[in-house]
Amino acid sequence: MRVLFLSQIVPYPPHGGVLQRGFNILRELGNLADVHLLAFMHPDALPTPDTLAESREVLGRFCRTVEYFPLWVKKSPLHKAAGLGLSLFSRAPFGAIAHRSRAFGERVSAETRASRFDVVHVDTIGLSPFVDLEHPPAATVLTHHNIESMLMGRRSQVQSGRAARAFLAREAVKLEQAERRIPPQFDLNIVMSESDGRALAELAPEARSAVVPNGVDTSYFTPALNRETPALIYGGGMNMFANCDAVMYFLTEVWPAIQAVRPDLRFFAVGQDPPRELLAMSERDPRIVVTGYVKDIREYIAQAAVYVVPLRVGGGTRLKVLDAMAMGKAMVSTSTGCEGINVTPGEHLLISDTPQAFANATLALLDDPARRQSLGQAARALVEHEYAWPVVGRQLIDGYQEAIRVRASKS
Repeated sequence: MRVLFLSQIVPYPPHGGVLQRGFNILRELGNLADVHLLAFMHPDALPTPDTLAESREVLGRFCRTVEYFPLWVKKSPLHKAAGLGLSLFSRAPFGAIAHRSRAFGERVSAETRASRFDVVHVDTIGLSPFVDLEHPPAATVLTHHNIESMLMGRRSQVQSGRAARAFLAREAVKLEQAERRIPPQFDLNIVMSESDGRALAELAPEARSAVVPNGVDTSYFTPALNRETPALIYGGGMNMFANCDAVMYFLTEVWPAIQAVRPDLRFFAVGQDPPRELLAMSERDPRIVVTGYVKDIREYIAQAAVYVVPLRVGGGTRLKVLDAMAMGKAMVSTSTGCEGINVTPGEHLLISDTPQAFANATLALLDDPARRQSLGQAARALVEHEYAWPVVGRQLIDGYQEAIRVRASKS
């Protein structure tokens, strides 16, 4: 099977979110298909010639060809401001504007003219303009890492600042319009969870979809590494609004109630680009440990007695949650935090959606080692069975085969 894979970002290094999924998906596909990668390059993710060369070498182990393209809004703060300004006067969402590229479009056209692909995989809706959906060159597959309109709508509700909230609410409307119009034109839409599938079906009833969830490397994240101390942890790059909001919500609304009972606890906030206000809180209270980016998050997860997921904004499935589950960690999450993962509350983790309930659940687990162990073991068993990357890779190949059958029936 020959696959042309269009990615909004070079999926390397595989640390969190879309990078982690993209890397592991390509690794699994490389064992099962002939993959050709075209990807947009983010200079903040690959800042030096050495890291860029390393990414080509590593991804080249899985992909027959690897080719990168500049992302114009990442050239400078002025370019980003121009992209945001353009989106104010455009019906297109910011993501589509940000990925405009004549060079990328010409390369996609050249590849599909010169080679006979079985599947063209578009890894985000913002890249859909690069595929001729009226006369598709192969079976077409579109990934929805989140239902973006839902994610943007949720963010608009908690974003500070009236102008920012208005901008995000308008983006949510534009994304919803795109999600109603574009998915039915693809042979198959890949969603991260059953709940995302239902949300997409409400927006675009004619769109054909299949669940191919996020996954976890169960040989890399293992319970054997654990060495618990009186600590809590949340991990996620704080260059993403949802993660930054989660940490600040936890520290302002939940942490004081926990600290009143357990003043010995530490809280690890692990992830790149922590905001200034979080760093200031850490300076005032040494029990709040802000690490910034770390190469290997396992050593921090291993030290924590409980993994907390105080997310209020999100969609899809959370790779960080699956990583912690693979390490057998007891977890307290909001409903949003574990949304899309096939968990049973009380069996695999605890769910609490108010600050006091979240604090109470966390304190209860801290006082009950046997309960922590039971939840952690059940969580590990679940990810081994349903979310290991080889399982996910096979599901994606099954999805490709379905898309090929759909395209053949249309032809």
